Amino acid sequence: MRVCFKSAAAMFLFCLFMATGTARGAEAASPEDGFILLPGGSFFMGSPATERQRGNDETRHQVTISPLYVDSCEVAQADYEAIMGENPSANKGARLPVENVTWLDAVRYCNALSNHRGLEPVYDIDGEAVRWNRRANGYRLLTEAEWEYAARAGSDTVFNVGNQVHSDSVNFEATYPYLIEENYMTRRDPTVRPSHNRGETMPVDALPANAFGLHHTHGNVSEWVFDYYGPYAPDQTSDPAGPVSGTLRVNRGGGYNDFGKHLRSAYRSATNPADADPNLGFRICRNAAPRDEAVETAAPWRPSLPEQPRVLVAFYSYSGNTRRAADIISERLRADRFEITMRNPYRGSIYEVSQADLNQGVRPPLTARVDTMAEYDVILLGYPTWWATMPMPVLSFLEMHDFRGKIILPFSSHGGTVWGDSVSDLAKSVPGAYIGVGFEFHYAGGRGLAEGIEEWLRASGLVR
Repeated sequence: MRVCFKSAAAMFLFCLFMATGTARGAEAASPEDGFILLPGGSFFMGSPATERQRGNDETRHQVTISPLYVDSCEVAQADYEAIMGENPSANKGARLPVENVTWLDAVRYCNALSNHRGLEPVYDIDGEAVRWNRRANGYRLLTEAEWEYAARAGSDTVFNVGNQVHSDSVNFEATYPYLIEENYMTRRDPTVRPSHNRGETMPVDALPANAFGLHHTHGNVSEWVFDYYGPYAPDQTSDPAGPVSGTLRVNRGGGYNDFGKHLRSAYRSATNPADADPNLGFRICRNAAPRDEAVETAAPWRPSLPEQPRVLVAFYSYSGNTRRAADIISERLRADRFEITMRNPYRGSIYEVSQADLNQGVRPPLTARVDTMAEYDVILLGYPTWWATMPMPVLSFLEMHDFRGKIILPFSSHGGTVWGDSVSDLAKSVPGAYIGVGFEFHYAGGRGLAEGIEEWLRASGLVR
């Protein structure tokens, strides 16, 4: 097993996490696998109300974590391939993090590695329902609370390196650092300094570790954690494991193509567990001591697709790229089509004109709504990805309608940031809807756009 820190002697000594978030760090390494021991302690999870660009789902609350052994690195492709016999990664390299894996892929790897090492597997997998045996000594994903505890490493700032990140310490879309949205046209804040965007993953131990000795807790690849996405439960203050059911699982830390705002220690990304993306991998851990209770989680809620679903293609397009895809989709499915149009359309440089609405959370008024929304089973929602999220008129559209019980399949044009975190933002905006695996394409999509759409529609069950 690889060991990413240089030696036990090189690790730091810290003080125990107290209610104030004061740190105590890694005391020792597990002799079997070189993982770092994080002693138990309490910390404040979430973000303070004063943190810029925080989400409404980041309510700050105190949590106590039991001791656990954590891998100092994200799972590398060589390790994954040695156990699973395959490497699904889009960016290939033995020492690069494995990515393009679903949540179940990560869980299955944990069990396979446990069996390979003669340890008791942690997870009982029944289809997509997963039971976590907390007494087992095998490998597992961190919980969301454990991940934030480990990533913060005693810090109480926006990131574990302070209140700003740059490419010398983090691998991310560094031309868009934290708060760039407010400083893009006029650099009012000198700390908001764009740096080198690598545009690809790095070896799992390439950049300096945090104070606990963990590499790439911010950036490189976002990391699957165990929890279903949902509001923090105020009564779960000791080793919380999230809701027992849901549609989305959480991933944390942001990836190599994420903006600075999505790397914050408190930021929560919610993703369909069946999704696999080139900037999404995972890190593993082990219990330091057995725990008594088990955690049962149901299979993800997924509404069944009717034999002849009623489909609406709804889209917002500024330059015509998204409209082109919407035309192909609506014609192929013979589906109804609705263009989201602003009462006062954006004019000029889109980065500049859309920026004010984004920064202020404006929901611009639209010219029309869908009065027959209740008739549709499936909504194919198209938009360009701007500032790593959906344009604000799309949020206006979402807030005008009731999507509970509906299937939403997003499709998006982009200039290189792929989805950003727009799908997570979409999911958080339509509670009660099912967000399926989407389709993304670069600018106009090129000659292969129609073929790519066809493949996506077949995988989604809309084309047989």
